[in-house]
Amino acid sequence: MPHTLGSKLKLISRQLLLANIVLLAACSGPADKKLAAESEMDNVIAEQNKQPDVPAAVSQSLLDAPSSKPQPRPGAERFDVSVRDVAARDFFLGLVNGTGVNVVVHPDVGGSISLNLKNVTVEDVLRVTRDIYGYEYKYQRGIYTIYANELRTQVFHVNYLDVQRVGVSDTSVMIGRAQSNNNSGGYGASNSADLGDTANLLGMLEGDQQSAGGSGLTPGSRVQTLNRTDFWVSLRSTIAAIIGGETDERMVVVTPQAGMIAVKALPHELSAVREFLERSELSVKRQVILEAKIVEVQLNEGFEAGINWGAIGGQLSYGYNVEDGFDIAGTGGAVNRWRPITRTITYYDGEGNLQSMSVPTREDTGGTFAALLRVGDITELLSLLETQGDVQVLSSPRVSTVNNQKAVIRVGSDEYFVTGISNNTTANVSSVTSTPNIELSPFFSGISLDVTPQIAENGEVILHIHPVVSEVQDQLKVFTVGDENFSLPLALRGIRESDSIVRAANGQVIVLGGLMQENITNVDGKRPFIGDIPIINTLFKTKSKRRTKTELVILLRPIVVGENTWNEELNKSQQGMQRMGEAYRER
Repeated sequence: MPHTLGSKLKLISRQLLLANIVLLAACSGPADKKLAAESEMDNVIAEQNKQPDVPAAVSQSLLDAPSSKPQPRPGAERFDVSVRDVAARDFFLGLVNGTGVNVVVHPDVGGSISLNLKNVTVEDVLRVTRDIYGYEYKYQRGIYTIYANELRTQVFHVNYLDVQRVGVSDTSVMIGRAQSNNNSGGYGASNSADLGDTANLLGMLEGDQQSAGGSGLTPGSRVQTLNRTDFWVSLRSTIAAIIGGETDERMVVVTPQAGMIAVKALPHELSAVREFLERSELSVKRQVILEAKIVEVQLNEGFEAGINWGAIGGQLSYGYNVEDGFDIAGTGGAVNRWRPITRTITYYDGEGNLQSMSVPTREDTGGTFAALLRVGDITELLSLLETQGDVQVLSSPRVSTVNNQKAVIRVGSDEYFVTGISNNTTANVSSVTSTPNIELSPFFSGISLDVTPQIAENGEVILHIHPVVSEVQDQLKVFTVGDENFSLPLALRGIRESDSIVRAANGQVIVLGGLMQENITNVDGKRPFIGDIPIINTLFKTKSKRRTKTELVILLRPIVVGENTWNEELNKSQQGMQRMGEAYRER
């Protein structure tokens, strides 16, 4: 019996121990388990850093192969050169005597050379003769080849898309006005304009605002921005200008599908074409990542005049000041690098007494927004905006684009509304029939942002920014056409937009604000129970109007893509996922 009782106690103890282990595992499981987004991001990082497996045969071949590193060119010794009216062929052949350099001179090389150079190499001399006398040279497999100063054909490779791209941004304030319009083609006629004509292209927008034979809208204020890209056509005309124009002897052949350009010209002209193409390709390949946040702030009491950017700028940059006249809603303004301060100086007077004096001076702050990213991030700016009102992030787009190419982001929906109506009357012997023709057009409701960057060599970015926040609602209109009354839902559109050109450094946060809106809300109140009694309920009800002001703020941060930019952005995304997972597990 004691043995049986002991066995049962051992069995119960084991069961309790097992239950505790299961309970502890259940409690610790969710805390240690990664989110699906974290696991997916870890897989992406691992795939990015994964090195492909190289077969053994390939590895051995690479080990046996000669080094692919560029070998230094022979003839690095320096010497002096002094010749006068020496035949070009004899000059080039005698230039490399005793240097260990191989030179091949084209049979058509002629003329004479006069030079006086000190402490130069073979490469330096050949470069001078090319620039001065036009003798082109090429170094390949340890041999310098000298060409005659005559027409040659050379093929250049250019990597770019074979596309024609046109982007138009239009910001306007329309004034209703009756005007005659004899353009029977309307928008269709304007649409057939040559895309190379800027005036006709922008005229397409005006044609869209006019009807075929009635009244139209006249722009009271309008800004139109055209971004047209026809890379290959402009490239051909530029190269033709570099070589002095296309003739029977000089020519330029462009093949966009293959990404090749064949140029027939003199050697020094080909050298100029080569330098131009290298610089052009570097420019068009520059890329920028645009991080944007479109924020709406419902202002608290005391901030009805708008956001106090001076207070926010001071908190972000530890007292850095924005200079007077800073227009944050316009072109971006300027940042004052110097902050006025007062220093106290102590000294001894003539009688030996210690005295003090306050002297106004200034200190270098580095600039408010220039230092913004060093102090914090956009998240910190949003936190400071919450001290002046309720902050709601309407959109947080992120897009990448290359140099001088427009990037467009749209988040919202298109809804159709009545924009035109006419009446067709059909008469016969017995009756007259009226049939209305209704024209519907889409109206966009949501957020739109288009940005065009121009990226300089030093990383500075000039941006054309055009944000639009629109809200379209139904508005019932009653009108009469012919003898019939119609009630149609028309579009009532509320819009907030700006169009500006700003300049920023790489990684600098651009702030555009000042787009304010006032909302009036009817607030009804009543006393419980008594307010529901008929006849006397009006005595116990209240009606009031509540006014609120909101300000739209656009935060934009350009990041010029460098060698490690994409890896850095990927790591930032991984860290963001990890922080989200940690916050989730701590709940």
